[in-house]
Amino acid sequence: MTLFDFEELTAYWVEHPPVHILVGAYLGIGKQQPKRMLSAGAGPGRASCTDIPGILAELGPGFGTGDIHAGLPGVVLDFAELRSRARSRD
Repeated sequence: MTLFDFEELTAYWVEHPPVHILVGAYLGIGKQQPKRMLSAGAGPGRASCTDIPGILAELGPGFGTGDIHAGLPGVVLDFAELRSRARSRD
């Protein structure tokens, strides 16, 4: 799903909300959600430096702290070059 698809879907949901959302709002279900308790040193958007590697490890191998641009080709800003590359691939 692209961002454009997501935008189109949410715009549709604004006009025509899903039935389970409407029924839940009508019955008042879901309004008493338990609040999350934060640890003593943590606040919203704050993580200690020792927690960050652990959090990244939980997310998986693609979230390492190395160079995120490693292995990517250089950026080409020359439109003539891009056009010739596109033609050579056809």
